[in-house]
Amino acid sequence: MFRRDNAIILSVLVVSIICFGFSGSAYAGNGTRLLGFSARDSGMAGATTASSEDTSCLVRNPAGLVRIGNRIDAEYLNLLPHDVTMHTEGPANVIGAQPLANVDHRQKSTINYIPAEDVGISYRIPGTDKYPVAVGCGIFSMAGIALNYPCPRINQAFVGAYDRMMYLVSTRIAPGIAVAFNDKLSFGATGNIGLQGIKSDLATSTFDGANFTYPETAGSSKWDFVPGGGFTVGLLYQFNKMLGLGASFESPTWMGHHYKYKDTLPVIDEPPVMNVGLSFKPVKNFEFTYDTRYINWTNVKLAGEGPGNGGFGWQDQWVFAVGGEYTFKDKKDNDKFKFRLGYNYGKSPVQPHVVFANALLPIIMEHHLTTGFSYFLTRDLSFDFVWEHHFKNFMVDNGTGDQYSRFGAGTEVTAAADVIGVGLGYKY
Repeated sequence: MFRRDNAIILSVLVVSIICFGFSGSAYAGNGTRLLGFSARDSGMAGATTASSEDTSCLVRNPAGLVRIGNRIDAEYLNLLPHDVTMHTEGPANVIGAQPLANVDHRQKSTINYIPAEDVGISYRIPGTDKYPVAVGCGIFSMAGIALNYPCPRINQAFVGAYDRMMYLVSTRIAPGIAVAFNDKLSFGATGNIGLQGIKSDLATSTFDGANFTYPETAGSSKWDFVPGGGFTVGLLYQFNKMLGLGASFESPTWMGHHYKYKDTLPVIDEPPVMNVGLSFKPVKNFEFTYDTRYINWTNVKLAGEGPGNGGFGWQDQWVFAVGGEYTFKDKKDNDKFKFRLGYNYGKSPVQPHVVFANALLPIIMEHHLTTGFSYFLTRDLSFDFVWEHHFKNFMVDNGTGDQYSRFGAGTEVTAAADVIGVGLGYKY
């Protein structure tokens, strides 16, 4: 039975989950996806597939629900994009003898602050001590990007004051369940309920029989939200106190149709993701983790198709992440302070021959360094902090793509970001 103060805290945080979790927006980490889904997950650079300690396991590996007990986590993130620039170049367009690109125009995105949130709750079913069963639910900021340039990407001889802005946000509600078959092996699954929103003023391309024209998308900078669905399944195997192995598969999140943007961005599914992770505890208070992740962007039609066919020409992405966590104990051997460090690398899904086509989706950051800590205010309540540094990267269109891409040859984009987040973790 809950103590009265526990019940009050639980009620307040459940209300927070409902009210606080739907406003997430984001800036990309691995492609359009965020790097982590809790302060701990982010602080260890997303390398937690085999090391579950909080409700981020509902995204990373739901088998971890049976390991984390009864707890609530809430995190607020400040995403700070910087050095997000676009320098458009390109040869003369055969039709009209004008460059398609807004040639020799250097500009910087005006977006420099984006909020995001993650909240989750888990509960182990009483009376399942021999074969523990746990349930949980969370709301997570999953993916997105936000930028707004002062001037268009395309030559203003062809367009008005549009083709300069893109907002994409994806939030997930993830109810899950896990069961332990013994003290070593557990299995878990979540249903992934997605909510995706876009707002853009992209130019479209039409041919009237004599000339190409580039009218603004019918969405015309209006928000359009659609639901979607998918699932995640995962396994955890603990060989001994030192070594654990985890694996999970996240299906595509099949999204609905963006009817306002049916002329440019009709369906934006989220890609399938496969994770394999390792946890290793060489000494009592230190844990090392490693994850390999495969993000199958080419499974998403809009991402995999070339620009000439209305897509973005992305490639699949391998992600490699390492993390470390050291725990300081008090005199009673309770956790008092946890320090974390992580590094994440994932080659950009944007290829050099489609940089111009992706100038409003510059998901090109590849190297990510993270750190953070948890300070235990009481035995059951922790204050969490995380900082991510997404190193600046730049790409130049090499002009070897399809006809649309070649019109932007020489276009250069850059992107960098920092993320600062705080949160609370509570065991009840």
